[in-house]
Amino acid sequence: MEDSEERTRLAKRRKEIAEKNRERYREFLLSMVEERKNALELMRRRHAYYTKLITESGIKTAQEFFDKYKEHFLMYGINLDISDNKSYCSIYLELGDYDYESYGVRDGKNGNLAEVSPNVSFKELFNNVEVNIFTEEEI
Repeated sequence: MEDSEERTRLAKRRKEIAEKNRERYREFLLSMVEERKNALELMRRRHAYYTKLITESGIKTAQEFFDKYKEHFLMYGINLDISDNKSYCSIYLELGDYDYESYGVRDGKNGNLAEVSPNVSFKELFNNVEVNIFTEEEI
């Protein structure tokens, strides 16, 4: 009987501690959700800007994007790199506190304009993650 009472008491105590911790970290978790929401919105704006550059210049390949904007982006401390097969151009931004974002431009399909991938790699709370910035799903 004593064992059963002790287990019940411990289970109740664990539940109290878990509830107290949830309440204690509630504000922190809410701020993290808000931080990601703001970061994804900024990423969508960058994505729209890169797409606008492609559209306005009629760029059809990653190589064209690289050739046209390498120097321009370099002026702002943004690295552009072209893949070995020249079909993918990465846009790498180094942000404060060792954070980064990495976007990609792919060749257009069937002669269409090049595309900016919706999948963006970035650092979030010491973790490297890749997220579709429109669906918000981690990849």
